[in-house]
Amino acid sequence: MYFKRFKRYIFLLFAILFFQSAQAQFLGEIGLLGGVSYYNGDANSTTPFLENHPAAGALFRIQMHPLLMLKLDVLHATVSGNTENFPNALPNGIQAEFKRSFLEIGMQLEVNFFKYGEETWDREVLYHTPYILLGPGLAVYNDMGGNSFAPHLAFGVGYKYKLWGRWNIGLEWSMRKLFRDDFDVTDFSNEILNNPYGVKSSWLKNNDWYSCAFAFVTFDIIRKRGKCIETKW
Repeated sequence: MYFKRFKRYIFLLFAILFFQSAQAQFLGEIGLLGGVSYYNGDANSTTPFLENHPAAGALFRIQMHPLLMLKLDVLHATVSGNTENFPNALPNGIQAEFKRSFLEIGMQLEVNFFKYGEETWDREVLYHTPYILLGPGLAVYNDMGGNSFAPHLAFGVGYKYKLWGRWNIGLEWSMRKLFRDDFDVTDFSNEILNNPYGVKSSWLKNNDWYSCAFAFVTFDIIRKRGKCIETKW
C-alpha cells in the first residue's frame, strides 16, 4: 500500500516537472545574420543577384502572438551597378556605374505559417516553419553632401528551424523598396542615374531597390512559463 502511494507521488512529481518544462516558452531571439546584398535600379533593371556583395548584421525578435514575431535588424551591406551590363543604354548612350556601402536599420512583422518552438504537449507547435515578412526600414549612408537617409519598405520570405534546445537557424530573402531614386548616385560621374529618362516620379515608381539574402543563427531569450496543466487521478 505504501509502495503504491510512493509510486503515485513520484509519478506526480515527475508529471509536474515535465509539464513545467514543457510549458516553458521563450518570447525572444537574438542572433547574427550573414549573406549577400544586391541592387535593382537604373543601373540594373531586371537581373537578381547581379554584382552581389557580402552583408552581415544582427537581429532581435520578440513574440507578439504564437504566429507573429516583431523583428529588429541592423545590417551593413554594399550594392553596386553598371549600365554596361545591359543592352538598353541611358539617354545619349551615356554609361554609368556606382558602388555604395550603407547601414540598414529595419523593423519587420513576421507571420509564421505554424506555431514554432520546441516540441511540447501542444501538437500544433512545430520545430520548423516558413514565414513572410513586411515592415519599414532606413538605409543610412555617406552622400556627397554628408550623411543621407533612404526610407524603404521591406517584404520577403523566410524559413527557420529549431536546431537544438534554444538554438535556431534559418534562411531569409527580402526586397527593399526605396522611396528615392538617387540611392545609386555617389558622385558627379553617375548623377544621370537619378531619374535618367525624366519621367515624373512617385513613391510607386522610378525608385531604387536593393535585396538581401542571408542565413541566420539565433538564441532564445526572455523566458516565459505557461500555465501548469491539471492532472486528474
